[in-house]
Amino acid sequence: MATKQSNAPGVLTNVRTRLEPYQGILIRLAAVALVLLAWERYAGTQPDYLFPQLSAIGEAFVRQIQEFGLVEAYARTMATVFIGYALAIVVGVAVGLSMGLDERIEVTLDPYVSAMYVAPVSALIPVIIMVGGASFESKIFVVFLFVVFEMIINTMNGTKTVPDGLVNAGRSFGGGRNTIVRRIVIPYTLPYIFAGMRLGIGRAIKGVILAELLIEFSNLGAIIREWEQMFQIAGVLSVTLLLMLTGIVLTRAVSAIRDRIITWEADGGDH
Repeated sequence: MATKQSNAPGVLTNVRTRLEPYQGILIRLAAVALVLLAWERYAGTQPDYLFPQLSAIGEAFVRQIQEFGLVEAYARTMATVFIGYALAIVVGVAVGLSMGLDERIEVTLDPYVSAMYVAPVSALIPVIIMVGGASFESKIFVVFLFVVFEMIINTMNGTKTVPDGLVNAGRSFGGGRNTIVRRIVIPYTLPYIFAGMRLGIGRAIKGVILAELLIEFSNLGAIIREWEQMFQIAGVLSVTLLLMLTGIVLTRAVSAIRDRIITWEADGGDH
């Protein structure tokens, strides 16, 4: 019996050592499980039309797949997200680099960028409809507006952090402007660009749902509105949770790409 007791600490230590690489995942899973448990317990004391149980949300999700074309709607919504998001990255990085590298461009564009960043895009929806109509392109433009200024500001700020010593060293080795931008400025700015991309994912998803609710009742926006009009909160929450999960997955994907590309930060941040 004493032998078994003496081995217990060693077994526990071995278990902890094996689980240590998965500690972050286990903590997240435990946190999610606690939230779901609290949700289910509280929902059991409330009417379904106010606070539905998880089972009701799951049933609504299955019904939306079978009867409301959720899979097709989700695919079309995400196509709008990806197109608007990709355009915003290209334009945002180009404009942000230009503003960070040239003070004259920054002075010219900064008031407009700052104003549009804080402007409520929903207030511009009537103008967008008047110009582009209730079209696929208008919805892409809304997503673009939600993301592009985040990308511009992050890229510009990153460009400004490039040490003058690195730029001067590049010039001393005969590097021209394009070479310095490509081999010094852009690599140094990449962490800021990826930060803007991570933040932009959430903004893009918010933008597309706003567009599908206000510009044209279509795809996931139409499903949300239909279930809302039927006072079926479970159906609204099922789509909302799907979008939240999508945002988490895409954000983690961007972080994984960032970690594969930006390898020098693991060496203490030396560029």
